[in-house]
Amino acid sequence: RALRQTFGVNFFGLVELTRKLLPLIRKSDSGRIVNVSSILGSLTIQSTGGGISSFKPFAYNASKTAVNAFTVHLAAALSSTPIKVNSAHPGWVRTDMGGPQAPLLPEEGARTAVRLATLGPDGPTGKFFHGDEELPW
Repeated sequence: RALRQTFGVNFFGLVELTRKLLPLIRKSDSGRIVNVSSILGSLTIQSTGGGISSFKPFAYNASKTAVNAFTVHLAAALSSTPIKVNSAHPGWVRTDMGGPQAPLLPEEGARTAVRLATLGPDGPTGKFFHGDEELPW
């Protein structure tokens, strides 16, 4: 049940919203799609051991891995357009989910998504970022 609920919110909702908004985004000269992911969705980091990879809430991690896969596939599908599609890891943010011990304020966590939403025409697409750092899939 937790797997279905988590995927419903983190993945299927994102895909459905993207599908509904894509006709409008296509009308823009500089459309940007920024999928909010998590470093916990990085298969590379999760499989190398140590650090954050020891935290393995399966439903959440798998849903964010699916978000990253969607990012890669959507970026490829839109590669002949000016639309850029990227995933953003906001970091550990002080929210209801992140808890009061998280080091980042919400506005700090939003910085990566804002940067990706305002990329210039030569900006990257089909990538995964935290701040200016490209993260491994």
